[in-house]
Amino acid sequence: MVSRWTVDDTLRQPLRRAGVLAAVLVVAGLVVGGFFLFRGQRAPEQGARLAADAFLTRLAAGNIAGAYDQLCNDTRSRVEREDFVAGIGGRPAVRSYRIDGVAATGPHDATVSAALLDPTGASSAYEMRVTVDRGTWRVCGNPLDAG
Repeated sequence: MVSRWTVDDTLRQPLRRAGVLAAVLVVAGLVVGGFFLFRGQRAPEQGARLAADAFLTRLAAGNIAGAYDQLCNDTRSRVEREDFVAGIGGRPAVRSYRIDGVAATGPHDATVSAALLDPTGASSAYEMRVTVDRGTWRVCGNPLDAG
């Protein structure tokens, strides 16, 4: 004969396991949700930094036409590829750069400050506006100020 305590103990273990599993899933959900929530708050700075880095990397590599591809539609509608290549190519080359700061100005806009170094080692400050365009972050504004 089965005692009442044995049946209750048999039922309690699966219930206890289900409760622990539910608690673990809730905590994991909070951790993952918090990660994406706080990551989303940093997204403008991260996206803007990556876009500026891609643009400046192309300039430093001498890939001026590739840098043009990193520009937003608004800027590309005002500056033709050939004018951009000629304008940037007529200035001192960008040997390297350093991104000094990124400030979000909205959920889809930011300003990136950088120091551009030319082949002689001279540094010049450069600030660029970066915005979401065509589904990704792109450099906007007056690109002929770059370098």
